[in-house]
Amino acid sequence: MARTVLILGAGTGGLVAAHRLRRMLDKEHQVILVDRSPQYSFAPSYTWVMLGMRDARRISRDVSSVQKKGIEFLLGEVQAIDAAGKRVTVNEREIEFDYLIVALGAEYSSDEIPGLGQCWTFYHLDGADGLSERLQTFASGRVALVVSALPVKCPAAPYEGALLLDDHFRRRGLRDDIDIMVYTPEAAPLPSAGPKAGERVVELLSSRNVGFEHGRQLVEVDQRSRRMRFRDGSIANFDLLIATPIHACPTVLRQSGLADEGGWVSVDRETLATGFDDVYAIGDAISIPLGDAAVLPKTGVFAHGQAEVVSRNIAAEIAGAQPIWAFGGQGNCFLSTGARKAAIVTGNFFTEPTPDVDVRGPNRRWHWAKVGFERLWLWRWF
Repeated sequence: MARTVLILGAGTGGLVAAHRLRRMLDKEHQVILVDRSPQYSFAPSYTWVMLGMRDARRISRDVSSVQKKGIEFLLGEVQAIDAAGKRVTVNEREIEFDYLIVALGAEYSSDEIPGLGQCWTFYHLDGADGLSERLQTFASGRVALVVSALPVKCPAAPYEGALLLDDHFRRRGLRDDIDIMVYTPEAAPLPSAGPKAGERVVELLSSRNVGFEHGRQLVEVDQRSRRMRFRDGSIANFDLLIATPIHACPTVLRQSGLADEGGWVSVDRETLATGFDDVYAIGDAISIPLGDAAVLPKTGVFAHGQAEVVSRNIAAEIAGAQPIWAFGGQGNCFLSTGARKAAIVTGNFFTEPTPDVDVRGPNRRWHWAKVGFERLWLWRWF
């Protein structure tokens, strides 16, 4: 009997799941990939775009190219999800499924914090591209990078951005005239990675004369006076403000009943199953609790790993076999530091009582590994 696997979202997790399923399933079974954007862009390279080290077109691909692999691509907005009835509405068209993989990521907003919408950001491709132009004319003053709210995907990115900016201004001979600061509501960098990782990132920032203030929850930005205010009443000045957008679970998931009271989709941390039969969720839209009130970071490496698990288990079930794959919480991410060097944050985030995560480097080896990974990813999946 032919089955339909519907995948919502053509980001990292959705692409991997679609490709894996198409390769493992017989041709009689249908694999449908849905996304509202015709373009995919490689998010780990956004900080390089910000500094003019990458052209936006170089890290972008046409999602419709997956059709040559036998994957049906549907360009459109997911309007409604009936998880219990196994139906999804896309562009007023109702699609029935046998299995559903939700990989819609996180939505960005700025309305909750006055003035946030006028800040620069490298958390999307257009923002990184625009910031690249702005940095060409910035020659003195304070650059502030602020984590506007938690959770934030790719939690290492603000620190990578600060270190790369330090290198950028040093190469231009401007660093003595520029102050770089990082503000975050976190108690320490990378809290989900454990205390050792956070301490190492603070050391890297300090060694490059990058200021760091933790426990700072942003509540308002005044672009006219170039000041931002935090919940504790403190004020910080800036000449150029780069901020992370506020992250939220997509509205359609909250309306469908898939999101829990915490605002994100709850799943079994090993199988990624939701509370609905044959419905799975992966990537940035989900929340997996860890110890000490931490949650698994929202990163591409975890979306990829989760997609591997879910796609293999669905394929096994369709074939009449026992699903045996489990997501184990292992992951890593590169942290570019400039001067063609990078560190790598790597380990097991499910280890108790605290994650067993280490920060190695920085060195040239990890920089070239990141360059190679970018090329491999874009070649392998497109």
